[in-house]
Amino acid sequence: MGHGELLHHLVSDAAATVPDRPAIIAEDGTVMTFAQFDRSIAAVAGWIASRTTRGDRVAVIADNGPDYATLYYAVPRAGRILVLINQRLSADEHVAQLATAAPTLILGDARYLGPLNRPEAISFDSEEWTAATQSAGRPGPDEPDADDPVWLLFTSGSTGAPKGVVHTHRSITAAVRGSIAGRSVRPGGVYLLPFPMCHIAGYNMLVHHGARSTVLPVAAFRPDDFSAAVNRHQVTSCSLAPTMLHSLLAHLDQAGTDLPSLRDIAYGSSAIPADLLRRALDRLDVGFHQGYGMTETGGNVTFLGPEDHRAGAAGDTAVLGSAGRPHGGVQIRIAPNGEILVRGDQVAVRYWPDTPTTVDGWLHTGDVGYLDDEGRLVVSDRLKDIIITGGENVSSREVEDVLSAHPDVDQVAVVGVPDPYWGEAICAVVVPSGGAHPDADALTAYVREHIAAFKRPRHVVFVDALPLTTNGKIAKQILREQLRARFTN
Repeated sequence: MGHGELLHHLVSDAAATVPDRPAIIAEDGTVMTFAQFDRSIAAVAGWIASRTTRGDRVAVIADNGPDYATLYYAVPRAGRILVLINQRLSADEHVAQLATAAPTLILGDARYLGPLNRPEAISFDSEEWTAATQSAGRPGPDEPDADDPVWLLFTSGSTGAPKGVVHTHRSITAAVRGSIAGRSVRPGGVYLLPFPMCHIAGYNMLVHHGARSTVLPVAAFRPDDFSAAVNRHQVTSCSLAPTMLHSLLAHLDQAGTDLPSLRDIAYGSSAIPADLLRRALDRLDVGFHQGYGMTETGGNVTFLGPEDHRAGAAGDTAVLGSAGRPHGGVQIRIAPNGEILVRGDQVAVRYWPDTPTTVDGWLHTGDVGYLDDEGRLVVSDRLKDIIITGGENVSSREVEDVLSAHPDVDQVAVVGVPDPYWGEAICAVVVPSGGAHPDADALTAYVREHIAAFKRPRHVVFVDALPLTTNGKIAKQILREQLRARFTN
């Protein structure tokens, strides 16, 4: 098997060429070289193999950090499937996803594992885990196959029920190669990852390890900590959602801080407003990179580069409305109904447990768009009813299901509305039960009690009736248009 086809090859190849280069820097400044990281991955893979059988699932619930990074590679190296569970979800949601994945072993941070009361849960601060990362005496597991499953990630679907997406060595490494080429990732340097590693955005760690770069995973984005980390560790590239960039610029202006080492910023989830881009270019003088992708594609499939962004900032605003061009490893076509279809090795093979992701080899993204005259993909709408707020995907159906259970709510529709900070904000349109006068703050608090806080409505609008289609369904497109005008003005 050629190198680069398995996830851990990205680290072992770097360890063979630049063994003393830092692979991971922890937030406390602890450095792990590629040689040390490779040995730790091998040790943990052996430990996992000794406790599980091939094909078993190993779940992780944790904040970003070196231990999480080790599992990214070690679990697949052991021939097991890493189940990445969003630590920001509620304990009940954790339980539901664990029930779906049925892991043999659960690892992570004690504060997330404690409420689960699961005997098979082992925290990263335990002696057992410390020993696992350091013991090299166990026999190594058999080398996996490129088509073996490696990651199981959950994504919200239009029905509100999270779907597990299964990726293989082949699909993730294809996504990594596509991003290195499509984004022209520079070798070496230091990359800061602020996005939760339970998201597919975590694949950026592999992208930068594939480019022999140092990765600094941080548990949360705070503008002051971010700028301090960039200057302390001479960070050269990072990923930021437009909401994060907005906060960062405000902090830099207030503190009078510069980030001279930073050269590249990648973003996704939503288009960047032209005025925000111009401010950022003036303040930071970096190259901006946008990508379009989703959990099912293992990473981005299209890229908009620095030259495009500078043209957009200079007045060609149409270019900023696009998601860029596909890289050479994927094909994109537009279905007759306008839906964006994607084909390529990086597309996940199946949904958990065994539902195909593709039809005749094509992934139906649920997004509507077109290819412009320059071959750039423009995403114009979504078939699936997902709200992308602050880089998080939220199913409107899930929020509706919670609110519908409130005694003061007769009907409810949840849609995304424009928001200058979040990209989209969650808006609940509520028809109160007869005679009831519910309070907006009380309904928001009710949602927070039942599901993750980031899924709460930021706006609650009360109406006498919801618009309906001819077949009696709620006409969400009409709602969106009405509310778009309201929240844009």
